[in-house]
Amino acid sequence: MSQSAMAVPATVDVTLPNGLRFAGERIEQSQGVAIALRVPGGSKDDPSGKYGLANLTKETLFKGTRRHNARALSDAFDFYGIRYSANCGTESTTIQLRFLPEHMDMAMDLLAEVLREPSFPKKECETGKLQALQEIKHLEDEPLSKVFVILKELYFGEAWGHFDVGREATIPRLSREDILNFWKTRYIPAGTLVAAAGQFDPDKLIERLENLFANSGPAWPVQNPPPPGIDQRKHIDKDSQQTQIALAFPGVPHSDPGYYSERVAVGVLSGGMSGRLFTEVREKRALVYSVGAQAVSLRGAGAVYAYAGTTAPRAQETLTVLKAELARLGRDLTQEEVDRARVGYKAHLLMDQESTGARARELLDDLSFENRVIPVAEVIEKINAVTVESVKTYWAAHPVDPCTLVTLGNAALV
Repeated sequence: MSQSAMAVPATVDVTLPNGLRFAGERIEQSQGVAIALRVPGGSKDDPSGKYGLANLTKETLFKGTRRHNARALSDAFDFYGIRYSANCGTESTTIQLRFLPEHMDMAMDLLAEVLREPSFPKKECETGKLQALQEIKHLEDEPLSKVFVILKELYFGEAWGHFDVGREATIPRLSREDILNFWKTRYIPAGTLVAAAGQFDPDKLIERLENLFANSGPAWPVQNPPPPGIDQRKHIDKDSQQTQIALAFPGVPHSDPGYYSERVAVGVLSGGMSGRLFTEVREKRALVYSVGAQAVSLRGAGAVYAYAGTTAPRAQETLTVLKAELARLGRDLTQEEVDRARVGYKAHLLMDQESTGARARELLDDLSFENRVIPVAEVIEKINAVTVESVKTYWAAHPVDPCTLVTLGNAALV
């Protein structure tokens, strides 16, 4: 290894003059590079009556530029083995590239072309709208996905909680001009976060990032979601022998001191086949074919979701047992359960370090939620600091009742 390579710091965190924030971590043993960027435009930024605009902009971004049509652009990425993906979330849109170090220049050329010169062909815009409508209709064949879509909107409210893809009533209203305007105002350097992990030269990458976007403007103000809609119920009637149950109750954002206690608690509930919900609700009582829990974190807010899929005759009993299992966690939690959940949490975290893509996304989360790069050793220390008492204290402060409940089946539950 050359002296210059050895002199490069392992972690970089800088804000460029154009307002773009960059965090990078060199992983010497890696054979590849991952670059992820998060632009300040998510579904919460959809104009009222035009839900789905942020997602449609993301979908059509890679459908052609001034220099390449959609097929030629895709072929260019494939020729150099550059894998790309894009995802529209509630608060932002994330784009990720993975490639070999020797193809850094080409990867950045293509990324800049997509971000600076998208053509948004009218035909592709119309195709994107049709695909969005098909995805919405497909929810009818995915009842568990449907209840979570409804649960999110009920809990976080229409503006922050509506389905990222949009609604059947709003998607036809979206125009190419809407997409262009969203791109011009949201795909800007100020407020955008970029992360890189793997084998790369930070100085060269930073130089490329200075001209990544064609548009500019002041950073959009950071927003927190409105207070959640707690203690709400909604039933979707469906003639089915199955019933889907999903509920949400208050959690904490990533930056909250109780975040790691929450994550360990969820690990106790739903950490694989040894999790309480799987053991108590499925294995011992045979009430469900699917059950689990997960933590959800936005900037300034959080929630814990729990879900169960069961048969119609056992749905009411399932809901009762599910809520009882969630409630008793704060009373009879054991040291063994906490130890097992902490080990699982750490194993997942450490194994993710072997993936440049996962590490780049973690760096984005660090900047988004904590405004700094958090060393992995610090995260491990915080996980190790979680105790039975800290989980009980957290759980007592965030009880399952009142909760927001969504059910789908042939009868409403109480």
